[in-house]
Amino acid sequence: MLNKRKFSGHESIDSTPGTLLIVDDDPINRQVLRCLFELESYQIIEAVNGQDGLNRALADRPDLILLDIMMPGLDGYDVCKALSQDEATASIPVIMVTALSSAQDETKGLDAGAVDFITKPFNPKVIQARVHAHLQLKRDRDILANKSARLELSNRLLEQEIEDHLATEEALSKARNDLAQFSRVREGVIKDLFHAMCEMLSSRDMYTFEHGLRVASIARLIGEDMKLSAHDIEALELGCMLHDISKVAIPDDVLLKPGLFNTQDRKIMMMHPALGAKIFSRQACDPDIIDIIHHHHERLDGSGYPDQLRGDQINHLTKITMVADSYEAMIARRPYKKAMTRTNALARLQQEVEKGRLDGDIVARLVKVTESWDPLAINHDFHDDSTRDLELFRKKTYFKEPLSDFYNYRYLFYLEEVGLLESHSGYTITKISFTSLDQINKQHGYLITDQVIDEVGMNLYEAIDKLNEHLECITILLRKGTTYLLYTNCQDDTIKRLDLDINTCLQRFSDEWHGTTQLTTQHFNEHQSIQDAIYQMLDHTG
Repeated sequence: MLNKRKFSGHESIDSTPGTLLIVDDDPINRQVLRCLFELESYQIIEAVNGQDGLNRALADRPDLILLDIMMPGLDGYDVCKALSQDEATASIPVIMVTALSSAQDETKGLDAGAVDFITKPFNPKVIQARVHAHLQLKRDRDILANKSARLELSNRLLEQEIEDHLATEEALSKARNDLAQFSRVREGVIKDLFHAMCEMLSSRDMYTFEHGLRVASIARLIGEDMKLSAHDIEALELGCMLHDISKVAIPDDVLLKPGLFNTQDRKIMMMHPALGAKIFSRQACDPDIIDIIHHHHERLDGSGYPDQLRGDQINHLTKITMVADSYEAMIARRPYKKAMTRTNALARLQQEVEKGRLDGDIVARLVKVTESWDPLAINHDFHDDSTRDLELFRKKTYFKEPLSDFYNYRYLFYLEEVGLLESHSGYTITKISFTSLDQINKQHGYLITDQVIDEVGMNLYEAIDKLNEHLECITILLRKGTTYLLYTNCQDDTIKRLDLDINTCLQRFSDEWHGTTQLTTQHFNEHQSIQDAIYQMLDHTG
């Protein structure tokens, strides 16, 4: 029998109401999302297809749109593109909620104008948190836009006042004084806006926020050692604080991914410099700041991105940022990598100098300014409870597969990193793939299929848990989408018992649902990293 699980959405981070438009041709999917967000006091509007979604978006101007992709007529990509091209709806954030799960589908959605991409089946808390985060981001943008409009209005009023008082020398002098005062106020407002944007970034990713603070401090010290002008040092510091601001648009699956990026991951990550520069180029922002944001990943030999600039094509302030950014990234610890020592980091930077990628004089000045000062002493104390709770929630959900109680493969990477998976005789990984899901989908629908996959997983988990009670070795069941991975460092006799239990569970699945599965098992020696082993198993098509 299927286990019917009820999901409650009352444990959200923030209950701030808003209006959501749900666009999905499947009434069950719409009902699930409606029930989930009505508990959070959101106002819900529904649309039954793509064209209906466009009409409702124009008529009702919702705060956020949850958009399915696979619909008759206009699909989700077409709807998203049309919304982003219409000035009336371009500012409405769109989150695609779909059964499509490939990186290509995600990239296509982002290119069409979506701000996020959530794969079905989804975790209710995750989709609530993301909806809240994007609504808050939209409200913050609206606040910034209103401040900018008021600033522009004040500027026009001041210009008119200056023109009115040009008749006399006394009035002209007063107007000049007023203009000078306004400029100081304007500069203060701009700085306040920059700091507000940095605080907004901290609510999304405190690691990137702290990285910006440290890079700004390192770059400022280098700039002062180079005797740069006050203007250059100020632009350098502000640019470094904001150089990674557009990472707020990068999905967690890419931003926090352990190990090496694949081609699609790298393509998504490499979008952030150009995206950040595009945002600031629309404002009256210092060109030096925009250049730092846009080109801090360039290299002197042309091997960087996004424009493969070389040598003197790169702004002198950006060259400083390149060195400061690289150094902090090496010495700082992250959830997905270990920190390097100062000595090793400086040696790595010197290698980059010898390869013609970084400026040798700037690296030498970095050595000087960090000789008796550690940038890691700079850290941000997150007093805001919601910020801390959000960060803890993101870490927790990062190791769980959406809408399930199973750990994903990242959890195994973490256990290996902290030394909890030591095995002197190697380990074995078994991949369990379902090869008949399309047939079950057609006969019973996606919801039943999802429950079937969950039920098989729970049966496997119970069998493994019962076996673990009598063993000293480690056996862990993981999930990646619709695929289960079984890790064990047990001996051969125990593995045979595991295989027997697995086959019993899969035979029950076959008898009840006429489904088919494929098992791929491989043993790895103790010297082969689990990251390499997992990637090898997930890429295995045999």
